[in-house]
Amino acid sequence: FRAERSGSVNQGYFPIEETSDIHPDLVEGWVWCRRAFDIPQERDEAFRPEQFWPKPQYEQRARKLVLAHEQLFKPIAQAMLQGLGCDPHLLDEKLTETNFGLRFNYYPPMTKEQDRSGAGRLLGHEDVDLFTILPASRTDGLQVWNHRSGKWVRMKAPPGSIIINTGDYMQRISNDRLPSTTHRVGKPTDGSQLTRTRVSFPIAVYVWEDEILDVLPGPGAPKYEPIKAITFHTRSISK
Repeated sequence: FRAERSGSVNQGYFPIEETSDIHPDLVEGWVWCRRAFDIPQERDEAFRPEQFWPKPQYEQRARKLVLAHEQLFKPIAQAMLQGLGCDPHLLDEKLTETNFGLRFNYYPPMTKEQDRSGAGRLLGHEDVDLFTILPASRTDGLQVWNHRSGKWVRMKAPPGSIIINTGDYMQRISNDRLPSTTHRVGKPTDGSQLTRTRVSFPIAVYVWEDEILDVLPGPGAPKYEPIKAITFHTRSISK
């Protein structure tokens, strides 16, 4: 079950300090894309949960979370497009039964050595997607980069709220009007990193790999040529 790329999604388990080749983050977790769930999609063969899950019954539980999130995909995109002055339904077709990456993150308590080193729990990065839906964690630490001030800002979202991060796909099709959100996870303000875990379960919203990323009509003269989603995705993560 070690993480392997499946289309746009690096799907499977990743150990602590092995989030990627360049991110020695203090988090472990698991990622699943649409192919790992028994929900509507184009498939050439019957769904087999044992290909994706250590115990097949886990899929049934996680599927409830996916189906609840999926109801938000189009309304969130429509709100963004409306804010850009575009037809809010331009992405409706592409977001119908589209791909996603559901990620369960587990941040164990930091050791004293890790704490003294100045290490964060998740290094600064942007998501390669349209947007990410992130239910607020009970343990704070999420920070976003303010491009105007050039400083990190703590994101203290109220319990029960949902944070939306724009991603690289959205930055491109919005002609840079909606920059990809640079974010990281640092130590909580209460100093509980030595004793408390942190859990989060973001879901990254993609379009399927063969879709074309076009600059939307409205946000000015296009800065970018049309490009296939998988080509752009591969180019982005290679950086």
